[in-house]
Amino acid sequence: LAGVAALLFLAAVLVLVPTTSDWLENSLYDSKHSIAAEYRRADPSLVVVGIDMNTLADGANRWPWPRQQVAESLRLLAGLKPRGIVVDILFQNSDTESGDEQLEKAIAELGNIILISILEEKESPQGVSLVRFTSLKRFSIKALAEGFVWGLLDRDGRLRNFNLRDDRLGAHSAAMQTFLKIYAADAAAVTKLPDRMPVVFARAGGGIPVISLGDIAGNEEKYREFCQDKVLILGVNAPIVHDYHNTPLGIISGVEILAATIDTLVSNRIGKNVHEKTIFRALLVAVGIVAGWVCVLSGYSLLVTPIVFAAFTFCLLILSEVYLLHFPVAVMLIAWFVSSLTFYVTQYLDNLFNLRAREQEAGNARLVQEQLLPRDELKLNGWQVSGLSQSANELGGDYFDYFAVDDRHLLVIIGDATGHGIPSALAMAIGKATVLLGLENGFGAAKLASALNSVLFRALRRKIMMTAAILWVDTKNHEFEYYNCGHPYPYLLKNDGSIEQLAATGSFLGTRDSYRSGSPYCGSLHSGDRLLFYSDGLIESFPGAQDQDAFELFRNYLGK
Repeated sequence: LAGVAALLFLAAVLVLVPTTSDWLENSLYDSKHSIAAEYRRADPSLVVVGIDMNTLADGANRWPWPRQQVAESLRLLAGLKPRGIVVDILFQNSDTESGDEQLEKAIAELGNIILISILEEKESPQGVSLVRFTSLKRFSIKALAEGFVWGLLDRDGRLRNFNLRDDRLGAHSAAMQTFLKIYAADAAAVTKLPDRMPVVFARAGGGIPVISLGDIAGNEEKYREFCQDKVLILGVNAPIVHDYHNTPLGIISGVEILAATIDTLVSNRIGKNVHEKTIFRALLVAVGIVAGWVCVLSGYSLLVTPIVFAAFTFCLLILSEVYLLHFPVAVMLIAWFVSSLTFYVTQYLDNLFNLRAREQEAGNARLVQEQLLPRDELKLNGWQVSGLSQSANELGGDYFDYFAVDDRHLLVIIGDATGHGIPSALAMAIGKATVLLGLENGFGAAKLASALNSVLFRALRRKIMMTAAILWVDTKNHEFEYYNCGHPYPYLLKNDGSIEQLAATGSFLGTRDSYRSGSPYCGSLHSGDRLLFYSDGLIESFPGAQDQDAFELFRNYLGK
């Protein structure tokens, strides 16, 4: 219950507090986007014209340039016959009158210039206010259009989205204005676009071409054909201007980001971010929890689960990037990981508690089983019988017993049920009950073997078999009969130090309905002689080299 409560609490936090998964969400987004960008081709109509370090170094003026020089640059680009020019430079303040006049005249004459403005949100005690910094009106009214540039920085400082329009000011972005005015996009279709969109970068084939304005000025004819009927985005990409931003693809200049936003619209790569929407977060958290639960129930090991986890994540990220639907994959993965871990731990603890309970039950059963074996030494007419059982598990199928049948005869029996655990222990208990009942009915050794076989066969139906050795001793004349039922031969340790094995034939008990015992081994014992009965577990556990016969090693041990 504690694990389930913790899991539900985590699920609620993931759904209601988006910042809890931002670190992973952004990492996944950046990874898939940087890979996908290498396979996307930018619209061939876009070209970035950069005012780079070489262009600034070759000029006579420092940046910002006089308006007259900007006007000359626009006329230079107009000579390439482009479809339009987007100027990523803000003309907010006045310059010299002549310079402003020349720039105004150039903008008016070219007729295909789109200027930019800048939007900025400012926080105050009264709330958040929106401030717009525009170019001088004398320039904006002569331009084809003016649109704002407003890249949105996420909490980690990276730019992944841009605003397409702002209804508070009734303004459109520069990318939107370019799409409407130069590419003649359907105005009705544009109104259906979201206000905020992800910037979709395209880098296949080198991405959007970037040409130095200085190179164009030095060889205009070289670039005329390349730039003809293209949309040129003019801006500063020299590092000293510090117009650079951190993006999923790394540090990129502002003019290249503006070009990427235009390409996003022109190429119809309209993405949608839904990773902060509560309904999607709740849905994906639920999917993650169910997936973790299924992984545990399916029996996947802790080694296989991460592989399945990674493969599913990879496919999900590919689909999200192909369809540009950026849903909250991170919350699903976190929920999957935590739920899998919770279920694994819960399952482990449950198994551990069950194991402890079974061990306790087995311990109790072992105590009961030990009560079925004789604990005290038996003495009759100078004969002594004793035994010891040490099972490899809590419960085993080893059985031995000895009885004074009357004031003259002894019965010694040893048995070994196949297998281990509860089934073999049950067979041992059945054997014990059969022996007691047989003795009450006056059964001899041969008839006792037959009774054991009949009961085991009918009760266990060949599921478990038993070996046995039965010894019948006449303590008066010291003679004995030994019946073997598939059990290892006992050792006779004589008083003179010699050792023999008593061989007698016989089949397993419980293998068939009827049983015929083999001929017994008949012999006699003298004072000081000893008979050792054992089960095969003693031989199997005897220490010795793997290439040596364990029975031979045991025999040598007995001779020491």
